[in-house]
Amino acid sequence: MLVLMVLALIAGLGVKGLRTITKSDLRAATTHLSGAVRYLFDRASITGKYHRLVIDLTEGRYWAEVSDDRFYAPNEAESQADRRKRENDEAASDEEQRKRLEKQNAYGGSPTISGSSFDLSKLEVGEFRPRRARFAAFKETALKPVTLKKLKIRSVYTPRMTEPVTSGRAYLYFYPLGQTEPAIITLSDAAGESVYSLVVHPITGRVRIYNSEVLPPTGRQYDDEGNQIVK
Repeated sequence: MLVLMVLALIAGLGVKGLRTITKSDLRAATTHLSGAVRYLFDRASITGKYHRLVIDLTEGRYWAEVSDDRFYAPNEAESQADRRKRENDEAASDEEQRKRLEKQNAYGGSPTISGSSFDLSKLEVGEFRPRRARFAAFKETALKPVTLKKLKIRSVYTPRMTEPVTSGRAYLYFYPLGQTEPAIITLSDAAGESVYSLVVHPITGRVRIYNSEVLPPTGRQYDDEGNQIVK
């Protein structure tokens, strides 16, 4: 009986120690992600370029990307399904344009006026679409891609989405004038027992860390003074 009691005590201490280590890892991962958000906020302000933090919830990874192109956020909040459909449509449109250009080059370019090098395709009137921003890999060594081990990113919420993103990829954008998106990023251990939330302020880029799950204000509207609008 004494031996069994000793073994039970050792096992209990081992489990408690493991939970302490896991919580310490979660706290460190949350702090590192908070620093990445702050770094990209400052970097966008200094360089005048558009930056974004790509968060892969399925793979438990995140990394940074940068673009010289102007980024246009959707006017209305999208669901995950709507966003994926829009991205697929944009990718299909880009592929169609690429094939059309390849076909033109294969036949010696676009048709021209006889005796002139003027390109007739420039006279074609099509639907106006703003140029889609193209993001490339972030080359700075100060912020390398991160893969979380034994931890997971539970959800990412920004006002561009009608509900928190819980799978696939989510994006947090940073603008040259020193602004970002209001966002809530939630991380937890593999068992979901310990939870941390990062709340990003859009104007200052400051990140507040909470040792709990912060629920997004979905379906709520507020006035300029922060009071909830009840309809």
